[in-house]
Amino acid sequence: MKRERNSLPRTVREYFAEIGSRGGSAGRRDLTRQQAKVMVAIREANRVAKKKGKQPPKISHRHRAILRQHP
Repeated sequence: MKRERNSLPRTVREYFAEIGSRGGSAGRRDLTRQQAKVMVAIREANRVAKKKGKQPPKISHRHRAILRQHP
């Protein structure tokens, strides 16, 4: 026995297709190579600290300044 699907109106399907095609483009950001390296270093330091059961290290002023730069 075949089941009928409740299909959405075409306009709704087109709208969902449009917003789905954008994906996470609104939240994406362009990072410089230096910013990406700093972010990876911070992530790795946090991972090591968590593994050892310690507090994560504080981010230095230099690293904060690099992360604030606009590409």
